[in-house]
Amino acid sequence: MLPFSMPTPLLPSKSSFYHRLIKLRRPLLLIAILIGFACTSSDESYFKSFFQPEAATIKPDDRAYLFTPLLYNSDYAGFDDGQLDDSLSTMANAASWATYLGATYTNSQITKALTDSLAGQQLLERLANSNPSAANYLRFAFDVQAAEPAGDPWNRTPGDTVQLAKLAKQARDLATATADPFLAERYAFQAVKLADEAGDYSNSRHYYAQLIQPLKNKTFISGWARCRQAGALLSLGEKDRALFEFAQVFANCPSRRHAAERSLRIHGLRFTEKALDLAKTDAERLAVYAVCAIQPKQDALPLLEKMVALDPKNTLNELVFAREINRNEYYFDQKTYPGYVDDQTRPDSVAFENRRRSLPDYTQKLLAFAQDAAKNTTLGNPAFYLTAAAYLHYLAGDYTNAKTTLDEAAKQPNGNKSLAQQIALQQMLLLSAQPGAPDATSETQFVSYLTQFKEAVAPKKGEDYNPFEVNFRFTNALTAASQQMANRYLGVAETGKSSGGWLSGCSSKKAETAVSGPNLAKAFVLRVLSAGGVDGFFYGYGGEVTALEDTTNAQAAQALTEYVASPAGEFDERLVKLAGVDADYAFQLLGRRHMAEGNYEAAAVAFANVKPASWQNEAFSQFMTVNPFTVKMPDEGKPKTPYSPLQFVRRMADLQTKAKQARAANKTGDDVAQLHYELGCGAYNLSYWGNAWLLNHRRWSAGEAMFYGASPADMARALADPYYTNSIAQTHFEQAAKEAKTPELAAKATYMAARCLDDALRVRREAEREKTGTYVADDDVAFTEKMNRIAQSDYSGQATAFRQQYLNTRFARDMETHCALYRDIIK
Repeated sequence: MLPFSMPTPLLPSKSSFYHRLIKLRRPLLLIAILIGFACTSSDESYFKSFFQPEAATIKPDDRAYLFTPLLYNSDYAGFDDGQLDDSLSTMANAASWATYLGATYTNSQITKALTDSLAGQQLLERLANSNPSAANYLRFAFDVQAAEPAGDPWNRTPGDTVQLAKLAKQARDLATATADPFLAERYAFQAVKLADEAGDYSNSRHYYAQLIQPLKNKTFISGWARCRQAGALLSLGEKDRALFEFAQVFANCPSRRHAAERSLRIHGLRFTEKALDLAKTDAERLAVYAVCAIQPKQDALPLLEKMVALDPKNTLNELVFAREINRNEYYFDQKTYPGYVDDQTRPDSVAFENRRRSLPDYTQKLLAFAQDAAKNTTLGNPAFYLTAAAYLHYLAGDYTNAKTTLDEAAKQPNGNKSLAQQIALQQMLLLSAQPGAPDATSETQFVSYLTQFKEAVAPKKGEDYNPFEVNFRFTNALTAASQQMANRYLGVAETGKSSGGWLSGCSSKKAETAVSGPNLAKAFVLRVLSAGGVDGFFYGYGGEVTALEDTTNAQAAQALTEYVASPAGEFDERLVKLAGVDADYAFQLLGRRHMAEGNYEAAAVAFANVKPASWQNEAFSQFMTVNPFTVKMPDEGKPKTPYSPLQFVRRMADLQTKAKQARAANKTGDDVAQLHYELGCGAYNLSYWGNAWLLNHRRWSAGEAMFYGASPADMARALADPYYTNSIAQTHFEQAAKEAKTPELAAKATYMAARCLDDALRVRREAEREKTGTYVADDDVAFTEKMNRIAQSDYSGQATAFRQQYLNTRFARDMETHCALYRDIIK
């Protein structure tokens, strides 16, 4: 067992609310799941990826086509509402009108007139004398707007189809009758569009062929018409022709580029040879390949190979390759189909499993492409393709070739900042993946990389952390590299000849080596960094710092205090600073870990080194307000604590010292029993169920002991942890009962020992419930019978002893009258 670990987070019960919470378990879990989906703490397009698509040469408008699990990089919520198309269209249209009308009309005036009815009317009045034909067209366009569908996708008002059909024919007639080419093209577009909106798809296609195709000087307006015609073709069932037409719009009409691509995505159009056969030129063929290569749920490498052959300089070549690498990464880490499987989604889940099985083969194909591309001088940018090849070697666990290739990439000319960052990121990952404990040179290099990437993701001074603005691939790399380097210090290595990289999955066995001193401390600090540091400068998959602290042991905490107090060099100083670790933090951790292990004397020594101001923090003033020696007996209430945190620890240390001295002197009796009883009360309150838990753990949540989604290892760890089972308190209460000469004191101690066992049973019950892998109702007969057997065999000893020996005590009579919890435990 490692000295510290990062457990799977347990679902966020407290003893007094336990029975009510159990009744609410199912709705609470459902709410937790919904909150998990709605309130994620990072970019919703997040997945475990280390390869920046920005390392490729990408046009800003094409960033929407980067791979994410949400299909496209449209916005952080994954909702593509077409606003980019609207803005591009408005700008292009306004600019063309301003040019057409002359210098006295500006783009801003035209834009306002096209979007504001009052400004539009003013423009009409101005044009009535200077350009009546233009005024007539604008009146017609405003009439069209009144008849068209309105509203957003969620609140759509349907259009007047009868009026739309009438306007379509009117536009056709005006297009043929108008001599002005600027206005004629716009009337023609209106005819195609209006027929499509009226549901007259055949005429929409016909109007395009009749009015648009013959035009000698086509502008972007003809591209708009072509996009409308493609939609009509799709409605007519001519999918191959529609795909071809959308592809040409995508390639040639910037103001309808995203709309054309979105049409393929929404309607599930994919590459077909029939669509390609409609192309007459290489440019048309390239357009088909390109728009199809950025569609989801497919392997696009074969299409990319065709694109490169047709046009090595195409601006989408590198983007498509980056998409394929990122998509492959997703399948590396996503072990199961991410959606709910039913009859409708089963084909998708089968396709998902098939794609995962093809990972090694497809990775090799991507690698071969990258290697060839790096040598292809017509493609250019060998730095990108060499970096990609090195990354694919890294994924496969071939670190030797990964380093050689990456070194070559670093030598190539490069003007892309993101590519330079990607090279550094991969160098950091490769350095952390090397075998054996790091030497001084490796440490110096590694801490420089850590500094570089922390500066890239940490919020600037005075700013709040915004997970939606952070490059999650940087945080992924910081997490992975820090964890790998920590493992090197711990002597944890993959068994066998090679780690196998991601291709080997997570099934490899680990070889552990006993480690102590500075290496143990360095490993802990690196694990803190992997979880975002003490200051929480990023969120990632590395767990939480508080969870790490709460699962480490006193040995590691002791090593940390010594390491922080006596750094051996610059690396040590920089590392602890990056992690936000200082002496105060280290002594608080050491004190907590000694408290968790029941070593109160050592805890008092550690806590004595904590700055007095630390005990004034809000956490202590908020969560340590009740006397930590009260245990909710009927006559106790919730008395305000007379102890500061440090005073309580010193009191526990004093009790422990006196108990040890009494044992050494073979003393017995009520005085010794009282020592152990008070130690038991203090230890009880240091547990999950008590009021002084903050001196044991850094975090507490109301559903921790429900284990929703916990791994078997995490459940086993919790079942062995005195924090949840109260085994330390139980031992003291049992000793108090054994030493006591007064039946009342013995009864009280035995009851508290039974109460500790009842707490342990609650944890066991939730673990057994989670092991079923399904929802278990509280009135499930089979499960209840099973838990009754477990309770009787493993957790009933002290309750049985109480019933046999102490039912006639005054304590028992008072508790029977005033304490419902007592009646539940001493049944």
